[in-house]
Amino acid sequence: MHFPSHKRNVSVIGAGKVGSTIAILLRRNGYKIISVISQRKTSAKKLSKLVRCTQYSKNLSEIHPSTDILVLAVPEDNLLTVAREIAKAKQINFKHLYAFHTSGALSSKVLRPLERKGTVVFSLHPIQTFPKKMNLSDQIQRMKNVCYGFEGPTKAYRIASEIVKRIRGHIVRISIERKILYHIVCVFASNFSIVLLGVVNKLLKHIGGGLRIEHLQPLVVSSISNSFRLNPEKALTGPIIRGSFVTVRNHLKQLTKTNKSLIPLYKQLSLQALSIAEHGKYLKSNQRKKINQLLN
Repeated sequence: MHFPSHKRNVSVIGAGKVGSTIAILLRRNGYKIISVISQRKTSAKKLSKLVRCTQYSKNLSEIHPSTDILVLAVPEDNLLTVAREIAKAKQINFKHLYAFHTSGALSSKVLRPLERKGTVVFSLHPIQTFPKKMNLSDQIQRMKNVCYGFEGPTKAYRIASEIVKRIRGHIVRISIERKILYHIVCVFASNFSIVLLGVVNKLLKHIGGGLRIEHLQPLVVSSISNSFRLNPEKALTGPIIRGSFVTVRNHLKQLTKTNKSLIPLYKQLSLQALSIAEHGKYLKSNQRKKINQLLN
């Protein structure tokens, strides 16, 4: 698979954490960034210096006319508006343009204003977290071997694959019908795991005695590591998989005293654990029924 030598000029729309990271990765791996556009001109200027690009602006009308690949790393709620605005540009040769956005939630359909002009459009979503407070150089270090979710037409897959290969990632194809489900998976894997640790932090305040969230790091890291090494079904431990009705009942009693609002969450997560335990045939029928009745 060879990337055409004339398809190297890249323009980046959006100089936030995602756009900056992708732009730097592309610049370091053989692509030329020829224009950077961002809502704030100061952000565009800052990124343009990092990728040695002389053209930067806050106006979409100033996308460089020699652009071969257009990267749209803007908030997903703004994507359609941005695509419509770009489609008005007179200087762009849309029929020789590849354009992709980095949203995990939206499909390539949102770029239809560009597709109607003859542009090959697709979505390419990095399956990685981008905390606002993280240093950009640290973020780039975390991009090695990251997987990218591709969604789009077959004619775009070759270009997307070569981009991902060059920036030392891996590509996985997602159908347009499953794109939003794919994003739900990412949210559960990333956002909700952090939410659960936030719940842990909240409960720790009721314990005292110097116990802090960092003391639980070996437990959390081992649990997650085992989930990937073995699979979640085999990695699951705790009172549900042991069929410990009494412990679960005591948990609920304590939460009633400590933080009643967490009881629905505890029950829902325990029911999911019960489902995993049932699938792995870890529980006796009477254990399962007793715990199920308690949780419902």
